[in-house]
Amino acid sequence: MSFVPIQAGSGVGGLRRDVRLLVVDDTPEHFELLTEVAEMYNPDYRLECRLVSTVGETFQAIGEWHPSVVLIDLHCVADALEMVRQLADQGRSVVATSTHRSPELSSVADEYGAVGYLSKSDNPDDLEALVDFVATVSVPPDKDH
Repeated sequence: MSFVPIQAGSGVGGLRRDVRLLVVDDTPEHFELLTEVAEMYNPDYRLECRLVSTVGETFQAIGEWHPSVVLIDLHCVADALEMVRQLADQGRSVVATSTHRSPELSSVADEYGAVGYLSKSDNPDDLEALVDFVATVSVPPDKDH
C-alpha cells in the first residue's frame, strides 16, 4: 500500500478542500504519474493519495483511512465491477478507469454505480483532468459510511 500526501497551492482565500483519493490499481507507474500531476495542479484542494492493488487492501484502507473518492482500475481485480457496486451502495464516490477506451465499459460502470469512467492515460492534460474530476466528485472524508 502506498501513501502520498500532496499539498500544493493555496486555493482561493487560502481555503482548500481536502480530498482523499484511494487508487485501486496494479500499475504503480500510473499512480506515480497521477500523483506528480496532482502535485503540480491542485490550487483549490489538498489531495492525499493511497495506492492499493487487491480487494482486501481496498477494504482495509477504506476502513482505516476513509477516502473521499475511490478510483478503481476495472482490470486490476477480478470482481472490480462488484466492488464498484458495493462501494456505491455504501454511498461512496467511485470512479472507474481502464486502459481500454470503451463506451460499453463506461455504460456498465455507470450501471454498477460509478460516478464516472475515465480511460487511463499518461498524457499530463488527461491526468490533470482526472485529478480535477476526482476532486469534484469526492465526498468529504469525514462523512461516515
